[in-house]
Amino acid sequence: MFAGSIKSQSLSFIVFLVFAGSFITALFFKENQLWMDEILSYLLISDSSYTHLNGAIVSGFEQTPPVFFNLYWLIAHAISLDVVFLKSVSIVFFAATLALFFRYTTKLIGNPAINFLLITGIAAFTYLNITLASQIRSYVPFLFVTFIYFTIIHRLIQRPTSTGLLAAHIGVGLLMTLTHNFGLFYLAAAGAFFGVLWLWSTDRRYWFVLGSFGVIGVVWLLGWYPFFAVQAKTGEPHSWIPLPDVMTFFRVVGELQPTVSNKLEESTGKLPLVAILRFAGLIALFLYIAVPKIRKGHKAAVADPAFMLYLLSGFIYAATITITLAVTFLHTSLFISRYLWPNHLLVIYQLIYAFYYFAGSRITGISGQRVNGLDRLKWVLPVYMLGLTFFLFYQSRKLVLTPASVMAYVDQLDKKAPVFLESSLNFLPIWYYNRDRPIHFLLDYESAFDPDNDPGATVGYHTLSAVKAQYNVGAVMPVVDFNKEQVPHFYVVDEEWNYQIERFIQNKSVKVISKIPTTLAGFTILECVFTGSDSKVAEAAGQTPAEQNL
Repeated sequence: MFAGSIKSQSLSFIVFLVFAGSFITALFFKENQLWMDEILSYLLISDSSYTHLNGAIVSGFEQTPPVFFNLYWLIAHAISLDVVFLKSVSIVFFAATLALFFRYTTKLIGNPAINFLLITGIAAFTYLNITLASQIRSYVPFLFVTFIYFTIIHRLIQRPTSTGLLAAHIGVGLLMTLTHNFGLFYLAAAGAFFGVLWLWSTDRRYWFVLGSFGVIGVVWLLGWYPFFAVQAKTGEPHSWIPLPDVMTFFRVVGELQPTVSNKLEESTGKLPLVAILRFAGLIALFLYIAVPKIRKGHKAAVADPAFMLYLLSGFIYAATITITLAVTFLHTSLFISRYLWPNHLLVIYQLIYAFYYFAGSRITGISGQRVNGLDRLKWVLPVYMLGLTFFLFYQSRKLVLTPASVMAYVDQLDKKAPVFLESSLNFLPIWYYNRDRPIHFLLDYESAFDPDNDPGATVGYHTLSAVKAQYNVGAVMPVVDFNKEQVPHFYVVDEEWNYQIERFIQNKSVKVISKIPTTLAGFTILECVFTGSDSKVAEAAGQTPAEQNL
């Protein structure tokens, strides 16, 4: 073996240090402004009342289960509410996930030094890791819990009647579904895998595993579904995520794989050809490697834990994407890469396994014969680690998720005049970081639910209605207060895909007195005044106050 397990442990620790150290250091060299979803998280986490926090979670304020918010609330109120600290907590979870993933997979296949190069290289060149690793959101804890879940179901393949593993499966499976609702899709994919495994092997012992899925389902239905149903209403009548087409499909799955440059791929034309080739190559590799082994029968496959993790990885990767597409086209659009982030770990393992499959005994791995890779790479690893550290630091430091360009235009406007933002995506961060000026979002039911409006308008309406109800945020303005008395003169950051101020211009209650062009595609700043008397817009629009306050 590779000079004992100590060196493998040391490299695992280095994986943690490189990613945690690079990302946390980058936090001290950039503006750590929160984007819309992170602000929602921070409002909940900073709540002084633990009881109110959990009441707000199920009010429509968020569409995320309670584990993340409760965990971060406890950490924040025990140590610090500082944004940099909370981002560092997420980074630690992410780095720990990669380190544990390295340990687990290296025990199954390959050489620790080479695996170190492969895993860290693939992770570093997958831009999704850069964007999600430091966010104050549930994605990183979800990635961590899902990885633990993967290791449990992998072990259950060979030990399906183990009481300890079955108990762990139920506990971690429930934890996964209560960390992110997408955990249900991974649970369904894993259940399908064991169903196929049972049919393939005719081994009745897999009934125990299938039964444990039933236990998880019953507990989830009884314990969380009533609250899930309340949260789900925020997504009615539709999701903010557009239905995918061929182009967006390959971009989403492409973001789960490493690439030299996302921007370069997107600039190559309407079809992301590189992403298509990478996705097709991964599927082709899986079929080329897995099918011959499968033909040898169940016993031969199960006897090889490294291969079974490869088979499990390929199955769950394909199944979760398929389930997501089915739900997207039949119910609610959910096809977005960050929800599928755990699939990235499955991609890494598939690539590692394929590498050793073709390299064979020349490198070690599948053959079981290992060489002292550290001796071969003793000059490469230090230089590589240094370069990797600076690369991760640079990528993280330059990342900006807030609408900085829109903020810059708002900053140039008269601070005395109110500014209205038409989308929650822009409103929340601009309001949060501009407390010295009147920033508003208009809660206008009729505009938000206009069938021709942007799909995100209804979700934004629901979310910001809950923000106002739970935290009394005055910047969220009901339409009954949108009148000449309250805001006789104001600006609107008009987004061409959002229908809001247009309704009031059309009914002649608002007049545009000037237009301020921007260099941002689809954005125009409108300077507006109310027309006529002090009559309220609800009356001018022919709506009752009850309708306006829905």
